[in-house]
Amino acid sequence: MKMDLIICGVGGQGNLLASVAIANYAMRKGLNVIGTETIGAAQRGGSVVSHLRISEQRIYSPTVPAGTADFILGFELVEALRHIDRLKPEGCYIVNSETVPTVLCSMGLDRYPTTEAILQELRQRSARGYLINASEKARELGGAIMTNIVLLGALSRVIPFIDKEDLADVLTGILPPKVLEINLEALEAGYNMVA
Repeated sequence: MKMDLIICGVGGQGNLLASVAIANYAMRKGLNVIGTETIGAAQRGGSVVSHLRISEQRIYSPTVPAGTADFILGFELVEALRHIDRLKPEGCYIVNSETVPTVLCSMGLDRYPTTEAILQELRQRSARGYLINASEKARELGGAIMTNIVLLGALSRVIPFIDKEDLADVLTGILPPKVLEINLEALEAGYNMVA
């Protein structure tokens, strides 16, 4: 078993928590895990990308090489597009449809691409992908802060290696008890958003 995963988004979306949850899940399964994060001005909505490599064999580099990722979990559309070159042609992406315009877009110095233009680029890289409004679902449940958990639920539906109930058990060990129940609802909701 070998799996390379890219998780990308912007600061404050819970990218790192998602990365920790998947890494803990894989370690509980007795697999080798190595990863790295790149955090660019994350507190100001900057780019955050996590590389996770999981295998039964030894892993020698934490960075997922271009064209080899099995999955991309995109918390934001442009960030998914920015890292789509890491996905292998038969790979799969799950992307949150909500956009977070860059600072330059907000200042009118840059233009955010249309959702259709972004999707066209994503589809050129891989025919297998899902666009879900994880942020909207999280808000319906009580807060956009659970977008990451909704996306983890969707990922558990797509990756045969990840069992949703076992992932819920991992989250039970990571999340504070006062928010656990609502986050487990978010996990289930994300699972049900992907056919």
